[in-house]
Amino acid sequence: MKISKTKRTLESLILILLFTVTTLNIHGQLLKKFDYFKDLKTIDNLLKLTAIGNGYSDQTIVVFIPDATPGFDPAYDAYKLTGIYEAPQLYSIIPCCKLAVNALPAIETNLYVQFGFDVGAQTSYTISATELYTFDPSTTIHLFDIQDNVLVDLKTDSVYTFNASPDDYSLRFRVYFNLVSQLLNVKVNLEGPYNGPYMKTNLKAGGYIPISQPYNTSPWGYSGTESSEAFTGVVDWILVELRDATDAASATGGTMIERQAAFLLGSGNCVIEFSSSYSNNLYVVIWHRNHLPVLTANSVLIAGGVHSYDFTTGAGQAYNGTLAHKDLGGGVYGMVAGDADANGTINSDDKTTSWSNSAGKSGYLQSDLDLDGQTDNPDKNDVWLLNQGKSSQVPN
Repeated sequence: MKISKTKRTLESLILILLFTVTTLNIHGQLLKKFDYFKDLKTIDNLLKLTAIGNGYSDQTIVVFIPDATPGFDPAYDAYKLTGIYEAPQLYSIIPCCKLAVNALPAIETNLYVQFGFDVGAQTSYTISATELYTFDPSTTIHLFDIQDNVLVDLKTDSVYTFNASPDDYSLRFRVYFNLVSQLLNVKVNLEGPYNGPYMKTNLKAGGYIPISQPYNTSPWGYSGTESSEAFTGVVDWILVELRDATDAASATGGTMIERQAAFLLGSGNCVIEFSSSYSNNLYVVIWHRNHLPVLTANSVLIAGGVHSYDFTTGAGQAYNGTLAHKDLGGGVYGMVAGDADANGTINSDDKTTSWSNSAGKSGYLQSDLDLDGQTDNPDKNDVWLLNQGKSSQVPN
């Protein structure tokens, strides 16, 4: 029987009130586990996640309701109210805000919910999933730890234990519903916004990142329809290209098997779901609007159900080493900034044409080499001038 909107709204309000009480109680001792919803038999497709550590706990909820919307829905969603510093803070993220209760309209294939996680102490934590029985047995639910490259089937193992520190990047977890594709987690830094240990997210803060992917023009010519409003912690769009080759030198454009545009997080991580198979070895090219592209020097390996590669850890992680990417300080490497016209070479044209024509302007600009939303002298003097003469090392 279809439940009326009024009844669903009432149940949601009860849910929010119960959750608010728990949030307030977080200032006390460790919360006792109890079932919020034993009397709300009509709520299906509801996931409750509980984070425990340092003597405290926090909870967040994802629920699927047909009348809900992907954005903030005052009838069902609840804002996250931050607890005390010592307690773990677990919340879902949508473009406008952080949520304690996140209602979505439907479970789709490869649907994921982005979660933030903050802690006040370096120690061991657990995330436990409950209410899993409210989902159809055929619905799969996975927790993905982006930082540690761990994919957990919550229906098989509902408790995940890990270490966390106050210095960790907040956007650490995703929950995938009905994941059928393969996951790729690549870590790469852009020189322009890098501020050690993370990248600045000024473009997001200024509202400049476009909703639709920006790589449908020359030289990329990518016709993908990726479209999403950037959420907090996003640096910019990048273009991820997969190539199937025997070695890096032979990973030319003709070996490309798939491309996707995706958001790069301030931590340097970019996660995509891909469906293409490969017969030799998997290599990955990362493209950005005004940085020189990089190719993985080694094949991308899979472990625990996740393909992963980290460009940032050394010169040898990018094909052709220091010719391809740059030491950003402390042995952390990143893509070289300065290619404002995206032709694969950093030369005078990037200044006399791209930079000069946009100097003094603000927005989503090719000439904004440090990605702060402004084309100004630091783009020219602190970025372009230092990288003149460098060029792409990605095989054509």
